[in-house]
Amino acid sequence: MSEMIAKEYIELISNLFGNFSQLNKEAVALSHLQSHVLEFIYMKQRALNIKDISSGLDIAKQQLTKVISDLETGGFLVKAPDPKDKRAVLVSLTTAGQDAEDQKWAGMYQRLSNNLTKLTDEEQADLTYALHKVNLLLKKMEN
Repeated sequence: MSEMIAKEYIELISNLFGNFSQLNKEAVALSHLQSHVLEFIYMKQRALNIKDISSGLDIAKQQLTKVISDLETGGFLVKAPDPKDKRAVLVSLTTAGQDAEDQKWAGMYQRLSNNLTKLTDEEQADLTYALHKVNLLLKKMEN
């Protein structure tokens, strides 16, 4: 049974990645890594230190420093000293960074909504239930 679950899970990841890439195709022209960093900070909805971003995305701090500098130069991020740790720096989205992510997610939502029209009402209900159930079970596995 667990082999079948693993096979379906891997297929789900592949399908989700392909679907997500298709939905995300018109996002701001950033590198793949820059996009991940912006998205990570956006999803956390707060300023993060480089160590948190590094461990959250599993990226070496040295590599991350360059990406953050480029995003700061592009006006997407701002760095500020961490009041809790004088050696650390907090990174947060600028208004431009927030707007870029807002627009990206709104566009993705609209493209997904358009794609859902290809499904019947019953298929949409099945998909809603399946996604809800998968999310619940994956969260349960984390704990």
